[in-house]
Amino acid sequence: MRKLGLLIWSMGMLAGTAAFAQQQQGNQQQQAEILGKLIDDQTGKPVEYASVALLKSTDSSVVTGMLSKGNGDFDFRNIAPGKYILKIYFIGYETFFKPVTVRQSSDVGNVRLKTTATALKGVEVVGEKPAFTMEIDKRVFNVEKNLASVGGTATDVLRQVPSVNVDIDGNVSVRNGSPTIFIDGRPSTLTLDQIPADAIQSVEVVTNPSAKYDAEGMSGILNIVLKKNRKAGINGLIQGGYSSTKSSNAGVDLNARQGKINLFLNYSLRDRRSPMKQHMFRKNIDGNDVSYMDQYQDGEFGRRFQNGRLGFDWFIDNRNTLTVSQGITAGDFNNLNTQEIFDLNGNKERIQRGLGRNDSKHNFRNYATQVGYKRTFSKEGRELTADVTYNRANNRNNNDYSLQYFDMAGEPSNSPNRPETRYGTGSGNTTYLTAQVDFVTPLTEKSKVEAGLRSNNRRFNNMLSTFGKDFTSGEFAYDSSLSNDYRYTEQINAAYVSYTGGYGNFGFQTGLRAEQSFYTGELRNVKGASYEIDYPISLFPSVFLSQKLKGDHELQLNYSRRIQRPWFRDLLPNIEYNANSARRGNPSLAPEFTNSFELSYLKDFNRKVNVLASLYFRNTNNAITNFYLDTTLVLDGQERKVLLNYPINADHRNSYGAELTVRTQVTKGWDITTNVNMAQTSVSAQNLDNSGFIWFGKVNSNTKLPWNLTLQVTGEYESKQILPQGEEAPEYQIDLGLKKDFLKKKNLSVMVGLNDIFNTDRDLSWTKTSFSESERYRKRVSRELRVNVSWRFGKMDAKIFNKKKRGGEEGGGDMGGDGF
Repeated sequence: MRKLGLLIWSMGMLAGTAAFAQQQQGNQQQQAEILGKLIDDQTGKPVEYASVALLKSTDSSVVTGMLSKGNGDFDFRNIAPGKYILKIYFIGYETFFKPVTVRQSSDVGNVRLKTTATALKGVEVVGEKPAFTMEIDKRVFNVEKNLASVGGTATDVLRQVPSVNVDIDGNVSVRNGSPTIFIDGRPSTLTLDQIPADAIQSVEVVTNPSAKYDAEGMSGILNIVLKKNRKAGINGLIQGGYSSTKSSNAGVDLNARQGKINLFLNYSLRDRRSPMKQHMFRKNIDGNDVSYMDQYQDGEFGRRFQNGRLGFDWFIDNRNTLTVSQGITAGDFNNLNTQEIFDLNGNKERIQRGLGRNDSKHNFRNYATQVGYKRTFSKEGRELTADVTYNRANNRNNNDYSLQYFDMAGEPSNSPNRPETRYGTGSGNTTYLTAQVDFVTPLTEKSKVEAGLRSNNRRFNNMLSTFGKDFTSGEFAYDSSLSNDYRYTEQINAAYVSYTGGYGNFGFQTGLRAEQSFYTGELRNVKGASYEIDYPISLFPSVFLSQKLKGDHELQLNYSRRIQRPWFRDLLPNIEYNANSARRGNPSLAPEFTNSFELSYLKDFNRKVNVLASLYFRNTNNAITNFYLDTTLVLDGQERKVLLNYPINADHRNSYGAELTVRTQVTKGWDITTNVNMAQTSVSAQNLDNSGFIWFGKVNSNTKLPWNLTLQVTGEYESKQILPQGEEAPEYQIDLGLKKDFLKKKNLSVMVGLNDIFNTDRDLSWTKTSFSESERYRKRVSRELRVNVSWRFGKMDAKIFNKKKRGGEEGGGDMGGDGF
């Protein structure tokens, strides 16, 4: 403590010495200036046209005065050095006084004006964020307005977002391609099903990112923005819910702010039940012999987890802010299934029946630590941000598999398929460290330069030991084909610079991003099964051109180069076996590179109809896609014919299409957002070519009804999807949500949602190889009735922790020193 006190005293003396030196130098100047900016203490927005007066400190007489500019700036130039008092007055805000001593130039920074208590009384805030907003470079979906996803997870949220597709397994696509998914702009070890919907504030869809963003992601970036509450005083939200699938949720969101400190706490519990049925019918072709296999699985996918986040913002002064947060997510994901298999002869007659189980249990813990720093400067628009994010996930896995065949009379049959019984235990961990620094500085009113550095490091360790039963000896033996001890590391370094400028109504942005990546992988239980890949520095240019036209409309043409690196699980070489089907990774996968072009048109019709129309073309080389191969595996000492699925690099994938998004404010309380995407796509892989026309549509309708009711209806349709060796069937679903607000302040709400009203959501696909033809059907219990209750509470009071103020402490608490 003594050393800390000495350090603080020394820094204070050093600052005082520097100030004295500046004062001595300033006395030699004849003229001086005072600069500053007015902002609203609650919203952070500029306060325009407020009265700013400069008074003499001796007798409080007025020296000069002015009104703040449209951006909140004010300045007094060519004044004599000396001591003054700043007086700021504006209706609805507390009058602000601050003594100022100026020698040459003094930047008083951001003056935070506090709303008067009388101004808040009797005022009803009617302005609300729309459910969906469109900009020329991104679209923002406001999750707080979405009713169908209440009580769910991030997967349920993304199902409601225009332009976004989510399949039955939670795989996400945008414009028929895989995007990169970030949480608060950074990578995370969390999966979408591990993020509560109630913790999400908004989702940003960036279809063709500039050089500032990661080059990863064939079809752009999805950024999940978590809630951040910085309202003064104490406020919060408590909620809970239940559904027809016996799923439940509960959570609390607390926030407390006074002066320079803002504390926040989020905690939630989720217990999701999702029964699933699967069916696969396969035709086996062996020369002139034809046989069939009919497989059924019936089970439940349970997701039980809790999520907590604690942190604080420290507004050090008006120029510097430090944010620290710690999150933890822990839970169990269990997939428990019974399975039934029928073998059929060439006449499709059942000749034997198999019964068994296929269970897996997954326990995990995820820790996420974030430290962020933001520095603003006296020059408007100049900003420096830096942050470090550390994620660590630990997991344990157990699986049990059994299959016994019987003849059609019900007697056990051990030929030609012997019984199978095996179990596996495993554990693993993943760490993800991200560090980034960004700097932006304006050059002129219409031009600026941005630059930044970023480094990502991921380490993945996984061990799985599988033991199969030998029915001759009755003992379990280690099965190396279904076991692994895998180590994987990934390092990606990046730097970017971009320049933005414009002339009149024409604007442009050019940027260049450089990235290098290194991968190592080792399967320790297999001799020689390791790889090391060093990708040289790759350059990713981007160009954005925009022209604003008369009548509130804008035209933009842009280009960017993208990369899609193999996901580490796609590189994992171990085999996952499931009754005549198997999957494995491919360590030899290379990244895919995409050249993306987009022409967009944005039009605003009297602020009631917003139209965003885009034409796009994507050319992808080394496209990563799934490939199916008939092969034979040796499991438990016996050969088994299986359909093996693994990722490969296709020769190319081309896609060109059009997307139209229209948001219409039909009436004051009713808005509709419609999104349609149409594309012609083709893929070529392993001497196989397939192409076709696909399209996707989604409609979101939000209606305010009498009696404080809000109605929301969402519908989507997805046409067939083209695969190298087959296709997926079309699918559609409709969701409905109803919200009722209670109490005088409408802070008690009851929400009722019915997902997939007509129970149509399912996955159906057909695959054809040289030796088989397969039809695969999977159906989760998607029709679900949810009821959720939430209560918002709190008091917007900046002095709630300190009602007794000592003299001279009013105002100016957020004022800081000079910027530079």
